[in-house]
Amino acid sequence: MSGRRRDYHALRQELVRANSLYVDPDFPPDFSSLTFTGTPPPGLRTVIWKRPTELSRNPKFIVRNATRFDLDQGYLGNCWFIGGAALVATKKKLLERVVPQDQDFDRNYAGIFHFNFWWYGRWVEVIIDDFLPTDGYRLIYGRNREEPNEFWAALLEKAYAKLRGCYEGVDGGKLADSVVDLTGGISETIDIKDKSQIPLDIYEILWRSWKMNSFLGCSIPLPANMAVSSREVRRPNGLYMGHAYSITALAVVPYQGSSVRLCRLRNPWGRKEWNGDWSDESYQMRNLSLDAKQRLGVVVQDEGEFWIPINDVLVNFEEIELVHLQPDAITQGVALEERKRQWNVTVYHDQWIKGVTAGGCGNAPYQDLYWKNPQFSVTLTDVDDTDNKPTCSVIISLIEKEHDNKSQIAIGFDVYKLKYPQDKPLDGESAPRNALILKKRSGVYQYNREVTRRFDLTPGTYVIIPSTFRPHEEAEFMLRIYTEKIINSLVLDESNVGEVTPQVKPIPQKDAFRELFLKHAGEDGKLKAKEFKEFILELSASEINEPLKFSTETCRSLITMMDRNKSGTVNHEESVKLWKEVKAYRAVFQQFDIDGSGTVDTYELDKLFSTLGFPVNRMVQTAIVRRYADRSNKIRLTDFIIVICKLTLMYQIFKDQQIKTGMSDSATFTMNEFLYYTMYC
Repeated sequence: MSGRRRDYHALRQELVRANSLYVDPDFPPDFSSLTFTGTPPPGLRTVIWKRPTELSRNPKFIVRNATRFDLDQGYLGNCWFIGGAALVATKKKLLERVVPQDQDFDRNYAGIFHFNFWWYGRWVEVIIDDFLPTDGYRLIYGRNREEPNEFWAALLEKAYAKLRGCYEGVDGGKLADSVVDLTGGISETIDIKDKSQIPLDIYEILWRSWKMNSFLGCSIPLPANMAVSSREVRRPNGLYMGHAYSITALAVVPYQGSSVRLCRLRNPWGRKEWNGDWSDESYQMRNLSLDAKQRLGVVVQDEGEFWIPINDVLVNFEEIELVHLQPDAITQGVALEERKRQWNVTVYHDQWIKGVTAGGCGNAPYQDLYWKNPQFSVTLTDVDDTDNKPTCSVIISLIEKEHDNKSQIAIGFDVYKLKYPQDKPLDGESAPRNALILKKRSGVYQYNREVTRRFDLTPGTYVIIPSTFRPHEEAEFMLRIYTEKIINSLVLDESNVGEVTPQVKPIPQKDAFRELFLKHAGEDGKLKAKEFKEFILELSASEINEPLKFSTETCRSLITMMDRNKSGTVNHEESVKLWKEVKAYRAVFQQFDIDGSGTVDTYELDKLFSTLGFPVNRMVQTAIVRRYADRSNKIRLTDFIIVICKLTLMYQIFKDQQIKTGMSDSATFTMNEFLYYTMYC
């Protein structure tokens, strides 16, 4: 039976009735679940898959309560995941969302378990069987060293490996990524490799984040030029390079007339600790009062957790990773229990679309396309309460929704401050007028799935512009904005200025028009689509010296726009109006057909429609590009005529329906949504 798109409880009940044990067909107990190539992992000669019931006489899912000490790293280089899971285990409610408590080896056991992960914007359930890789006697990968009959940690690791493709998929990574996948928060990395660039208030940043219910961790990468046989290399002070540690607490301790700022770190191995200042058996810890030791929770044994001064963290580590939780019912409960505050979060789901919003980073010769990227306005009004600065803390996270977890697109974002707020997107003309200031950048464009930066910004209105490094690259993304105070925010779109019917100035007609009309009209004195096609061809050749070779489909669209009585024809008066419309649309089209190729770049559609007095939002533009543009993001005049006819007609139908039904402009099915779907018809 497959766990895909099946309900866990229904599957388990079915298995119990059949007295059968689950075998996951999507993640079977063989080498295909261990490596991407389906070959044995390097260094492992024998891998035997066994269920916990074969490894223990009395297997337990959880012994007493799940804690951070239950997670010990095995053969995999996944300290980043073990460390992240250990952090989440410090918050009981958060862990129970990931590790449901409705499963064990005692009641209704059927060899099936389930876990929940936050995967690119939504919570997903991962169902697995309980076959685990062993050497024949013991677990090879994650386990609880002190309680070998407890299996929740090993099963959680297996579910995460399934989510990422195989066990090899979790061999190497960033601690913050695992915490994001376990909580739905956003990650932030503070680079402390260059010691001269470390923020002076780094401990205050960590303390404030910790008080805002954020998770913290730190890591020491292996030097790129170091030739080693092991993934981790021990330093004389007990710390390991190529290793990630979770920060489980912060404390300021009075000592010898001053205060020492400490961080409590945990090694995901569950052993091997720091042996410098403030370590378990250090001079400082031995001379600390018993009361102070109890407040710190000092345990003098090699259980992998230790205190270390912040200065030693900054000297020895190269990255500090933070994950800020997104507010919801569960995180709110955790914050209340721990008397901590929550972040305010604003979330946008959007995409870069070739021909519409895939503008790139602005490098020549595509600098004008930069302004086509999605744009988001943020207005900050209230400064933070947690410090004495006249600024607002803003954490911006851009995450690319690449579901294969291997991003091929470099992403980043810019933050501009406006002198005057505006609802329309910035462009090359409005930006200078608005005294635009490039305030902040996310840094070098990165191939990471998530790019996050923290800023201290003064109150005002800002525009965030996320982009790919190269233009025309398509991808979905999620933008999240974390602030200590509530903010005002919106998507900048051409349609924000209001939606009005196109205004076209009347153009005088020649006297020969009637004669030509009668030449092509039928006996009923009207033109059908094919007749109108020949009529327009001859009329355009004589009036504008450019034969307009409209297809029959285009002519049907034109007639439909003017055909109020639904006869499928147009009379003389309607033909006059249609010709005026065609010439007006053609005149505006030519303004944007700079090279005279008879086509317009689809990135210019927003300006083109605005010139016609018919601004449409990005959703509608996307439908137009998908339906009518060629592979070079160009749209022809005849196709543009079809588009504008459809938009005009559908706009009128929508408005007529509003009047007929009494539907307000704020109805759930908006006009732009209506236009979006009709573009595909």
